[in-house]
Amino acid sequence: MHSLIVDELCDDLFTFCTELKKVTIPIAKRAYDIFLQGSMMRKEEVQKQVTAAATRLFKSSEYLQLSDSSGGTFKNFTAQALKDACLEFYYSNSKKALKNTDKFHHTIPVNAMLLVAAVLKGVISGFRETGTDKVPDLTAEQCRIHFTNLQKSVDKLLKVPECHEELEDMLDQWARTGMGDFDGYAAGSATGSDTEDFNIIL
Repeated sequence: MHSLIVDELCDDLFTFCTELKKVTIPIAKRAYDIFLQGSMMRKEEVQKQVTAAATRLFKSSEYLQLSDSSGGTFKNFTAQALKDACLEFYYSNSKKALKNTDKFHHTIPVNAMLLVAAVLKGVISGFRETGTDKVPDLTAEQCRIHFTNLQKSVDKLLKVPECHEELEDMLDQWARTGMGDFDGYAAGSATGSDTEDFNIIL
């Protein structure tokens, strides 16, 4: 079942990218400190600020990570935006939502999470490119490149038994949240997150 879902996701990647982009842009704008509210700066200065902030997120992979100040490490794949986008896309009330499949009742497949991460990466790259909250067309090929690069990193993580188990537990928990009370979660999603500790840097 896992392989079948992954194949379907990849085969229909352009459709998923288009729909995911619509879901991800407002989440990314809300989650990341890229766009200054009420700024009196000139348009050119604002664009420069947005480009610089998006570049930092993109190059550091912080768009997928939460820093762990107590240990000096990073918690990977735990950024609130990634969790929010996964839950909104896969567990919304749409008839096409994958929560309607048996597999998504119990967990979010790793590659399904990576597909969302790939689109999120494309959105951040778009902010960097335009210096605004407008994102250029995100092609299937661009998504595939981002997906492949992220998959290489997570494959390294999955070779570590403890990290493998933690990642699976996290995705199981996200699925339980999505199946149990997505509407209630979505209303308060900006205020906190449940995280697991992964120390491999993307």
